Amino acid sequence: MFLRKILDVKIKNNQISVTRDANISVIDLENQIRSHPYTGQNLDKSEETEKSKVPPFIQVFYFLFFKNLTVPSEKEFCETYISWLGGAVDGKITYEGTELKADFLINRMKRTYPSLIRDLHFLYLIEEARVFDDVEYSMHMDYFKGLDLKVTNKGKIYFVSLFIDTPRGQYYKKRKMFRHDYSEIIEIELNVDFASLKKVGNIFLLKKEHVGLLVDRINS
Repeated sequence: MFLRKILDVKIKNNQISVTRDANISVIDLENQIRSHPYTGQNLDKSEETEKSKVPPFIQVFYFLFFKNLTVPSEKEFCETYISWLGGAVDGKITYEGTELKADFLINRMKRTYPSLIRDLHFLYLIEEARVFDDVEYSMHMDYFKGLDLKVTNKGKIYFVSLFIDTPRGQYYKKRKMFRHDYSEIIEIELNVDFASLKKVGNIFLLKKEHVGLLVDRINS
């Protein structure tokens, strides 16, 4: 069954890419999300671990989604990432000469997990709404440019920066603005009030109304 969903494999300039059918309904995604427990609230932090430069969590999240075409569980997400780093020894992870406590690194991952799910769910929400000419997500653009989505509306391209209007969300948005130059693109800031989200299982997600909000921001 897996091979039937592989649409194309391309090798160009010493790079390989695989195109896979990822046609999933929003309802199916929400049912998957609903089935996953989330334990990331009020966990201990280590300043050293929070500031450490480790490989992006997002790579593991989207690799697992690509591989299984399902939203990875919190446990699968964390365990896969730790294994990619070589595993924990005596409760510690060593990466490029830096030693970190595995528990603190996992806690940091768990705090990131809901936002990864929220972005993926919103992408499919927009796709299903059929309000734009084209919708595109790029992990590279997300991680390295701080831009969550690329949408084409009436032939014009917009890049969407989605963030939840909480102190944490505002903090990370300011960091993105400091690191990146958006002067040559049209950036749409989509700041969303946390109270407007809906709870699915233990994860807070965006709704159809937020797609309408994005349309309004673009049209204005």
